[in-house]
Amino acid sequence: MKMRVMYLSSNKQFKTYAEAIGQACNCLVNDIPPAYPADNEKLVLIGISSKGKLDDKVRRFASELIPSRSKNVALFIDGSPDSDAEKELKNILVNAGTNYIDEPYFVKCGIFGSKISLENRQDIVDWARKIQDIAVNK
Repeated sequence: MKMRVMYLSSNKQFKTYAEAIGQACNCLVNDIPPAYPADNEKLVLIGISSKGKLDDKVRRFASELIPSRSKNVALFIDGSPDSDAEKELKNILVNAGTNYIDEPYFVKCGIFGSKISLENRQDIVDWARKIQDIAVNK
């Protein structure tokens, strides 16, 4: 399946989560904004921090995720469920016309270090594979 993982965070643990998905699912992992825009992806997983306001780079990127760029999008988030940033991003994606898979994954990143436990790594990989299965059937 053609998919990408895109994220915006300066947190090294969050980057490790994104890279774990990319490695397990054999797909590209890019910062937002990416050097090359998404093009005809079956699935894009977007990672953001929901602590504070949604970054303008994420807003712009998400508003351009029309169906010809990505058929399906899901979120993994450093923060708590139902944050303002999560709600705003979901609305932007829906308005862009892409299929938003409403099964976000929430992580809690620490301040120091880049390591995550094997259990946390497996959990996010399992979530990504579940989202892949949903996207294949859409």
